Amino acid sequence: MSNYKVYFDSGTTKLVLPVNPEEIEVKYAQANEKYEVLKLGQVVIPTHVELRSFSFECELPAKPPIYTETPNYFISPDEYLKIFRAWQGYKKPMWFIASNGIGEDISTKVLIESMTIIERAGEEGDKFVTFQLIEYQEFAKRQDVVIKEKVTIAQKANASSQASNPKKPTTYMVQSGDTLWGIAKRFYGNGAKYTTIYDANKDKVKNPNLIRVGQVINIP
Repeated sequence: MSNYKVYFDSGTTKLVLPVNPEEIEVKYAQANEKYEVLKLGQVVIPTHVELRSFSFECELPAKPPIYTETPNYFISPDEYLKIFRAWQGYKKPMWFIASNGIGEDISTKVLIESMTIIERAGEEGDKFVTFQLIEYQEFAKRQDVVIKEKVTIAQKANASSQASNPKKPTTYMVQSGDTLWGIAKRFYGNGAKYTTIYDANKDKVKNPNLIRVGQVINIP
């Protein structure tokens, strides 16, 4: 079992892949429009950066091998696929996370665009699934922007109230495969802020590299 974990988290269900993919391909694309201009020929105009896409193949073994990333529990390939298809049917995004606790992790909301399932001779019962994921961004209605030269008294009072009544820190229960780096990446968008979580939990976390499954930690 390695420190590298690849999993999906729908908010109610966390699904760790039993075998890590050999590689994850991340695609960044620039959308462009081409025009034919008299005497100039073809010109290209960049329009926007497209959403990232992720593709990889993973193995769903029919029996738990010695190299599984989920030694404490076993889910059959059919059960994995049932959950994945249900997520597709719900048409709701889930978190896709690939974390090794070192360097930049993948941590983003995605939709499952497609799954290609293969069964191979000599490996009866095992399923090999090729995933195509697309980064998800929430759609926000366009709103008119109103520029105000002065802050009203009500706005000042509200700001003062927020300063005197800061939000209470939330808590998080450590799941299998979690690291402080990965948790900081999830809550703050920056894994390097794991020290903030560690400093707030020194009474229960003695070593930032060692956290226990089921442990409840404060997220300041």
